[in-house]
Amino acid sequence: MNSAEFFSGYSIAQVVPGPVFSFCSYIGALTFREFGVFPQVLAGIVSAAGIFLPGTFLIFFVIRFWTSLKRYRVVKASLEGINAVSAGLVISTAISMFYHVVPDPVNYIIIFVTLLMLLWDVIPSPYIILIGLLAGIVF
Repeated sequence: MNSAEFFSGYSIAQVVPGPVFSFCSYIGALTFREFGVFPQVLAGIVSAAGIFLPGTFLIFFVIRFWTSLKRYRVVKASLEGINAVSAGLVISTAISMFYHVVPDPVNYIIIFVTLLMLLWDVIPSPYIILIGLLAGIVF
């Protein structure tokens, strides 16, 4: 997968509910692109199932005693660590993607303006992504 495919899939997945699940299905389908449409659809479904099943099992089997489980210091610390790792992975991905941006002042201005719009909630995120998608198609 090249960076253009990654950025396209990630951007489109951010518009729909459950972006992680959508992006996993996209990557699964993209992995089997050389084998035809049916294997692509099957790989997308298997990828979606693979990302949904752990959460589903947690909901059905762990929810019953989750409140009492969160009282343990080890579990609470683990949850904080998982949250920190998740945020770190998102930040490291953003930084690594930033290195692949063509060094052009217009690109840096677009990134800065988009960041400001996201931070100030001027325009809802899905609209910003759709505007970027349309601008990418036009330009």
